[in-house]
Amino acid sequence: MKRMLFVYNPMAGKEQIKNNLSNIIRIFCQADFEVTIFATQAQGDATRMVIEKGEDYEYLVCSGGDGTMNEVASGLMHLSKRPICGYIPAGTVNDFASSLRIPKNMEEAAKLITKGNVFHCDLGQFNDRYFTYVSGFGAFTEVSYQTPQEWKNALGKAAYFIEAIKHIAEIKAHHMIIEYDGGVEEDNFMLGLISNSVSVAGYDAYSKMNIMMDDGDFEVMFIKELRNPLEVQQALGALMMKTFDSDRMLQFSSSRIKIYCEDEVQWTLDGEDGGFHKEVDVRNHQYALPILCDSEVADSVSHKNLIEEKK
Repeated sequence: MKRMLFVYNPMAGKEQIKNNLSNIIRIFCQADFEVTIFATQAQGDATRMVIEKGEDYEYLVCSGGDGTMNEVASGLMHLSKRPICGYIPAGTVNDFASSLRIPKNMEEAAKLITKGNVFHCDLGQFNDRYFTYVSGFGAFTEVSYQTPQEWKNALGKAAYFIEAIKHIAEIKAHHMIIEYDGGVEEDNFMLGLISNSVSVAGYDAYSKMNIMMDDGDFEVMFIKELRNPLEVQQALGALMMKTFDSDRMLQFSSSRIKIYCEDEVQWTLDGEDGGFHKEVDVRNHQYALPILCDSEVADSVSHKNLIEEKK
């Protein structure tokens, strides 16, 4: 039998795991998994458990929101022998699962784990912490961890945007120097997204087609300070249409980004509080996260197929 550590967050989303747990475990047992179950009680529990016990198992499956997946992935980076990962999304938005097209139905996600292919996904490092799909600051990112859980449960994705509208007048721009592969930019910025994901906060954030999740590069978008209502309107229009032709926007791909700021900037990592920082060093760890998903999906987000096509 294959040994599996199943880590779940009982409070994620609408606490839907409560009604699905026995069926999920049944699916795993029928597929010849020997399952050890661990329910998180507090922030950091998943990371601690993975570090302490992860190497004892061939498979490591988690169920929760993107924050739970972040904790599991962060724990994996401390292991020399990394088990194969599975993800059963149970949060509000689940951007990472959406990018890999992991089913929202929990039983279907469990079945996928029993028959899926291993995809070696990139993982981001933010100073001494890690993220699976996004690090960001400013408008529409600070709200992700400020939004009350009951709002997330009741309103889903809309809760993030309602909270963002409440706070947008309070978002201030930060003077930054941004160094990346092939360039340097200096300006005042009110939003920054550094991601390895097709969507952020449920929104397909990039105009680039065929975003690859194992190519060693992040997709990056910064919005400069919007100085008047016309620039606000132009920026919102560009975001909606994904044209990004405004001179107030900066978009590029890079494997490493260094940011220097005059003041402390509050960041979010996978929707959780990332702390305040004046200097940020973001690195891409290529192929670091072995995760189970559908083979067709893995092919669609893997740059290896593009390399083969060029040959």
